[in-house]
Amino acid sequence: MNTEIIIIYESIYNGNTEKIARAMAQKLGCRYIRPKQILTEDLTKYKVIGFGSGIYFGTHHPTIFEVVEKLEQHTQDVFIFSSRGAPVLGKYHSGLKNALQKKGKNILGEFSVRGYDETGPWLIIGGGNIGKPNESDLKKAGQFVSKTLAEHCIADPYKEIKTKLPVKEGQPNTYSFMDNGTPVILKGDFVTINQTSCTGCMKCARVCPLQVIQMEDSKATPVNELDCTLCRLCIQNCVERAITLHYSWRDAIKVAKRHGKRVSL
Repeated sequence: MNTEIIIIYESIYNGNTEKIARAMAQKLGCRYIRPKQILTEDLTKYKVIGFGSGIYFGTHHPTIFEVVEKLEQHTQDVFIFSSRGAPVLGKYHSGLKNALQKKGKNILGEFSVRGYDETGPWLIIGGGNIGKPNESDLKKAGQFVSKTLAEHCIADPYKEIKTKLPVKEGQPNTYSFMDNGTPVILKGDFVTINQTSCTGCMKCARVCPLQVIQMEDSKATPVNELDCTLCRLCIQNCVERAITLHYSWRDAIKVAKRHGKRVSL
């Protein structure tokens, strides 16, 4: 878990901004949390803070400004993001930028995408920006933090393994190595779980629809990783960012072939 960065977001409508916050948090390996959950926390301990929400009447949600108001007056790096109904960004970030700058914050960058909107006149045509933000938008969100906060992004330890073992049914491979003096143990190839980071909270095992992940010695283990459908629910529910998926387009096709005759979970 990256404890030097935190993302604070508000998403009260269609979950548009939450999707963006999650995509960014996965790249950074950090927490993403709502304003009401963070108001009493000391935010001076973070090197970087991300602030984002939907755009409401031309500006960010009031709860974001509540957090900014409680910030200490000192230099700190921040970034801003949003989802919006209008096709053009305009000056929707200006209010939050001004509030942060008054607190002495250094704004590293800004990111915004269109989000599904079914208010006002959009109701006539069934909503605006249908399907937004989509996978392409979320990929761009990840690319934004990868570029803007490159030194803070977490590396995928699985990619450091030079010799991969053949993947076998029901027998996840185990890889052990040292990373800057710290021992790291990984289990699985398609579904890789960092045993060093895993806290055994069981959230991933509970949400997996095909029981790909099971608990062994109080750690999540991808026992049936070949059954994985790449739904990413495990990743989304792992607070410690201990899970990564590794697959090619050929592997994605194999998923369809493997489950082609299923009629139920």
